[in-house]
Amino acid sequence: MKNRQIIIYIAVGFIILSLLLAFYFFLKKPDRISSPLLDEEKRVIIFKDVRYFGEREGIIDWELTAKIAKKFIDRPEVELERLEGRYKPKAGVTVAFKGIKGTMDIEKEKGVVEDVDILYKGEYSLKSPSMSFDFKNNITSTTSAVDVKGKKLTLRGIGLTANMRDETVRIEKDITGHIDTEKAGFNFQSDAFFYNLKDNTYILDGKVVLKGQDMNMLCDKLYIFSKNQDPERIDAKGRVRLLSKGTIAKSEKAVYYFNEDKVVFTESPRIFKDNVEMIGESVVYSISSGRFSIQRPKMRMEK
Repeated sequence: MKNRQIIIYIAVGFIILSLLLAFYFFLKKPDRISSPLLDEEKRVIIFKDVRYFGEREGIIDWELTAKIAKKFIDRPEVELERLEGRYKPKAGVTVAFKGIKGTMDIEKEKGVVEDVDILYKGEYSLKSPSMSFDFKNNITSTTSAVDVKGKKLTLRGIGLTANMRDETVRIEKDITGHIDTEKAGFNFQSDAFFYNLKDNTYILDGKVVLKGQDMNMLCDKLYIFSKNQDPERIDAKGRVRLLSKGTIAKSEKAVYYFNEDKVVFTESPRIFKDNVEMIGESVVYSISSGRFSIQRPKMRMEK
């Protein structure tokens, strides 16, 4: 009987000791370190050769393809690598683009593409380190530098907003570029740049400088009108100044006709050369000959 009680006491003591040891080690156990890779695998699904698209009234108006896509399961976001895309802001207009990588919110139809290269209607290419796309509202924008190249026009600037519903493009600042005509080429610079796609008009705004081989023109705002990508004429407005071969022409408005190779100054035009000021109703400057002609001239000699 005593042996039996001893065995029971020993067993009970062993159980109590085991519980105490277990409780001790439970309190002292190290914190478990979770693996970021495992957490990432739980919330991301990786796909290869994927395609996303959006449609309105049964017509696909944008699509993206990518070699690799990481789809987050806890939010409607996709990370894309080596992607290409296109969207149709209006009937008959397709904008194609590609980039190294980007992100896309599938529900909002918004995304950002890095190292982007855009091709508009096969006429203009645009490159930028980063570009945001809002497919629902047809808006493309960036605060980064942009480099635009066309058949007749090239330019660089910083910051862009393209509203394809209004068919307008604005580059915000630090504009420099070059424009070619049949007879000459011109370098230009300005504070800002605006492009109206509907009537194919470029606008240089703020501290505009236009430089050709034999002339420099300065003004507040410059309108460049084109037809089939060929510049037809330039309208310069606000404090217009033209310098050519020692002659200075001033007015509030001037029109440069590329085909006729002449500049017509109106609104208080005047010419300064060799201490002589000539004023008239209008002044015409011939680019090829470098000569000025004045309608109803008045002359004033400086002492």
